[in-house]
This record gives sequence, structure tokens and C-alpha cells, in this order.
Amino acid sequence: MYRDTPVRIPEKELRVSAERHFARAGGHGLTGKGREVFLSGGRRYRDARIQKIDIRAVVSFCDTKRESPNSVLLQHADDADSSESPEYVRLTAPVLEQYTETGIAGAYVWFLSVSGLESTGAGADGEKAVDMDAGGTGADMDDEGIVDSKVDGSTGIGREEKKFCAGSIESFYETLWEESYLAAAVSRLKKDLAGGIPSGYCLSPQMGPGYYGMSMEEIFACGKLADPGAAGVEISEAGSMRPAASSAGIYFVLPTGAPVPDQACRSCVGDPRGCGFCLLRNKD
Repeated sequence: MYRDTPVRIPEKELRVSAERHFARAGGHGLTGKGREVFLSGGRRYRDARIQKIDIRAVVSFCDTKRESPNSVLLQHADDADSSESPEYVRLTAPVLEQYTETGIAGAYVWFLSVSGLESTGAGADGEKAVDMDAGGTGADMDDEGIVDSKVDGSTGIGREEKKFCAGSIESFYETLWEESYLAAAVSRLKKDLAGGIPSGYCLSPQMGPGYYGMSMEEIFACGKLADPGAAGVEISEAGSMRPAASSAGIYFVLPTGAPVPDQACRSCVGDPRGCGFCLLRNKD
């Protein structure tokens, strides 16, 4: 159980799950040799940096108190035991109205980040250097998988064009692996948290800024309840997170069998005209 303690999740514990995400997302539509070459190149890119992959998380458990149909007050569990007046943080989202009849027993607020997959440095000309000597994919990659460093007589592609293609495929692999390890880490986190809650309770779907109709500004509320820096995350004044492969979320602890928001609510942007639930809610 993480509980307020910054944790580094070993890459090897997420490798199989991350590879499944990578193959499903990046290999979509590819078949036969093309798919094999793509996956092989992706693994070589990953393996050239595998010792640097840093997966960090921090989780805080919070007590909760209903304030209004669409808002809940959260208080860091440690603050509840202090002699000072409790400090609550307000979290607001239309989706919380669907928990009106549900006794929320608490909430886990968390941050995650993945780093270390970035291509290394830049060359003398200012472009990203190709660092694939350790069995990577760099300048030996094209649409079919492999090229050499000379002008290709069949295609007319020369060094500069291939240099551009190499940089593009590196960037693609980097982004895809970051997203894949992040997805694997989120799944691992929920599994671990679910294993530590009392019998008779379950976790809600993953809530968070930017989905289920929750404003991106709620990232600042999350940052007051769990320390993003402990997970290697920096929140800008505009509410964006760095590094790019960062995630924040909330899991509410609910009684087993409690109704939860429909999956269609996940992509809600807060428009009350957008779905049956909101239309019914606003009918009167």
C-alpha cells in the first residue's frame, strides 16, 4: 500500500503489461512482417533506455464529507488526527451528483509519472541525436522497418530524409512507450489500492481533472491533497503537468454494489445537454 509514501515502481514489474498496451496501440492495423518489425524496433528503442525508466507514484488517503450534490470536501486523513482545525479541499464535478445516495467512505488522490525514455541529447546541428548503437532503431528505420545510411537506389531517400524519418520514429516510440508504461502503472495502482480496502467496499471508476466532466482546474485541488513533486510531477500555473507522461486521479471508496457513473460519462466535458443523465436532471 502506498499511503502518502513516494514509491518507485520497478520497470520490470510493469514490462509485460506495458508491452501489451504498446502492441495494442501502436500495432493497430499492422499485420504480418510489418507488425513484427514495428514491435521489434519498439523493443530495441525501449531496451536502449531500460535502465533509465523511472516510474514514480504518490497516493494520499482522504476523508470525505458531502457539501452539495455536485461537490465533496476532502481532508487529508493525517489532518483529521491533528489538534488544529481541519482543512478541507473542495472537489466539484457534475458527475458527483450520481453519488448522492451513495455513502462515500473516503478517497485516494494520486499522481504518477514516467520518465527516462527521452532520446538523448542533440547533435551539433541542433537536431535530436540518434543514440541507437545499443541495438536501437534510429537511422536504420523506415516505413517497412529497416534502411541503411546510404542513398536508397529504389526510393531515392538520402541521409537527411532518413535522419528526419529516424527522428520521427524515435519520437513516436518515445511517446507510445511513455503512454504504455503510464497505463500499466495506473492499472497496477488501482489493483494495489483495491487489495487494501475493507471487505464490503470497492473503488469507483478513475475520476480526475479533464474527464467525467471534471474541470482541469481541479488539478490544483488534487495538488493540495497529495504532493505531486513526490511523484516527479510539476503543475504549471495553467494546470498542465510535466513531464508529458504524467497522470493524476481520484478513486472514491464506495460500498460494494453502489451505482457508479456510466462509462459514457467518462468523456463528458461538463455540458448539461450532453447525455441522458444531465437531460433528466435538468428536465425540471
